[in-house]
Amino acid sequence: QGPPPFEVRNFCGSVATSLPPHFLTRSLTLSSVAYHVPVIQPQTSDSYSPSEAYDFHSLTRVPPPRFFNRLLILPCIAYHVTAVQLRRPDPSRPHYTYHIQASGLRPLEITLPTKLEDVARSEGALHLVRPWHPKLLGSSTDLDAVTEEQLVSALETPFNALLLTQLLHNEHRRIVSSTLISAQPIDRGSILKSKVRLFHVV
Repeated sequence: QGPPPFEVRNFCGSVATSLPPHFLTRSLTLSSVAYHVPVIQPQTSDSYSPSEAYDFHSLTRVPPPRFFNRLLILPCIAYHVTAVQLRRPDPSRPHYTYHIQASGLRPLEITLPTKLEDVARSEGALHLVRPWHPKLLGSSTDLDAVTEEQLVSALETPFNALLLTQLLHNEHRRIVSSTLISAQPIDRGSILKSKVRLFHVV
């Protein structure tokens, strides 16, 4: 059984309905993709210091998503994409399947109606992310009493990931938004290394 659909409104009220149209829908340019994604060290804006990354034991203290000027400040558990490879296309089928590897996640595949643009070369690093807020543990959960086992249980299941590409000035852009991306952590060890970053999404 696959993961339940993720909607930002699940934990941020009207955020989903307030998202600008260009965030919800994206078109892709055609190019061949089979590459290793460069590692780019994240930088933070003046609004957030480098210390505002939340490790596994701080997940219950993550702030809610919010808008700041034209940006959506979206807390996410981040998984850096290390490789993307286009599988041999089937001429009889008008779609393209990609094998993706990301640190901390099991290898996964996504199928797109068009070729994935080469954002790793034209822009920056790719991240598969899991939007996170403590309310996802349940509205009735006592956050002061959440145990390690509760967090592991919540995070070990498959989830619907967003694919973000890194831009200048620590901003990110969502791509392939019309495609459902099902992802899952490798094991308990990778879950315990989970960290939430505050992504500035345009």
